[in-house]
Amino acid sequence: MRSVYIYIFIAWSLLCLTACQDRAREPEGALQMALEALNQEDYDTYLKHVDFGAEMDSAQEAFMRDALKQHLEWQRSEYASVMSIDIVDAKMRGDSICTVYYQYTFADGKKEVSLQKMVRQGEVWKIRLRN
Repeated sequence: MRSVYIYIFIAWSLLCLTACQDRAREPEGALQMALEALNQEDYDTYLKHVDFGAEMDSAQEAFMRDALKQHLEWQRSEYASVMSIDIVDAKMRGDSICTVYYQYTFADGKKEVSLQKMVRQGEVWKIRLRN
């Protein structure tokens, strides 16, 4: 009986992994995953979804994690906690550039709409930090 649960867990894990990879193949899904990771203070996952234009060394990655942490601390001091992150719209510009509009809904009922440019790298989409 115990082995049945192990097989079910393995199958579920593979299904989740496949679903995450599929989400990263769409600009909306990739952005949603990145923003949710950032909201959960999972800086490494967030940074994997960002196009920096070049590989970063460990010192640069540490700097970016620290900057993200400070920004998140400031954001949480200014705003109520994030209740949801919803994709509002996406506008494709060619095959490899997309602008995704998203909305934060905060615990106090306030909503904030923003946009993020995304760029396709191979089969996955990443947050584009540069123009």
